[in-house]
Amino acid sequence: MSYIEAIRRRFSVRHYQAKPIPEEILETIEKASRTCTPLDEKIQMHCHLIKEGKQVAGLMTLQTGRSWLFGSAPHFIIATALETPGYMLETGFRMEQMVVLATTQGLGTCWIGGLFTEEQIAGFLKLPDGERVIAITPLGYPDNSFYGRTVHNLMHVHTPGSQRRKPIEQIVSGPKFGLPLETSDRELLEVLELTRLAPSWTNSQPWRFLVDGDDIIALAEIKSSRFYHGKLYYRLDVGIAMSHFYLSAKELGWQGKWQVNGFDPARVAQQHTVPAGYEVLGIYTRH
Repeated sequence: MSYIEAIRRRFSVRHYQAKPIPEEILETIEKASRTCTPLDEKIQMHCHLIKEGKQVAGLMTLQTGRSWLFGSAPHFIIATALETPGYMLETGFRMEQMVVLATTQGLGTCWIGGLFTEEQIAGFLKLPDGERVIAITPLGYPDNSFYGRTVHNLMHVHTPGSQRRKPIEQIVSGPKFGLPLETSDRELLEVLELTRLAPSWTNSQPWRFLVDGDDIIALAEIKSSRFYHGKLYYRLDVGIAMSHFYLSAKELGWQGKWQVNGFDPARVAQQHTVPAGYEVLGIYTRH
């Protein structure tokens, strides 16, 4: 399965089959945690593959760690990062590469950003001072039985909008913020559509993109509701969307990459009439 196909197929899985993942697939995913493309290689970010899922389920909330929900997963991935500038964006970008890779292997995942006690998991992982637990995903084969589908549907009752995505006209503008994108570039439109499908842990899709010739500028809509224990989860979400953009563009043969340093965000915002309440996070130049 290609990355583009995986991005189109992926959905958040809330209940899993008990059978473990073959060791060779786990090794492929674990290797990806060390070799995935970074936004900023200086940022210390790690993905920990926990093969014994019960160890993690016991550290989640009483409801979500139960076997009828995420606790059913045989394995988990825990993303941690040193609390330095850019760490939330970096975590979303790198970990989503593992999520998409897992999808190509027929596996299910689900971004979890706050349904755990950070101190307990940090102690379990024996993290050094300053390294924070950012997100978790279960990892396993989706339970497509009647019971599994029922759990999935019940969760959607409590997470309205989780299957909906904002229309592309709402998240993509031309070179000036708010102006409609006018292009007949089919590849660009496909990449933007695949980016639109990215998951966000609050189902809020805070990303916005400006297209100015060969430059694509990633913005974040800032909302205080996505602050959790000092972690800016809207930046994590934008990192996930930037990962979708990067992976699909690369598979189409583009040679560009995201730049997150070396430019003045305030100046970029002024040039493109970005209003207050939005943050410039990255620039992708298509080659």
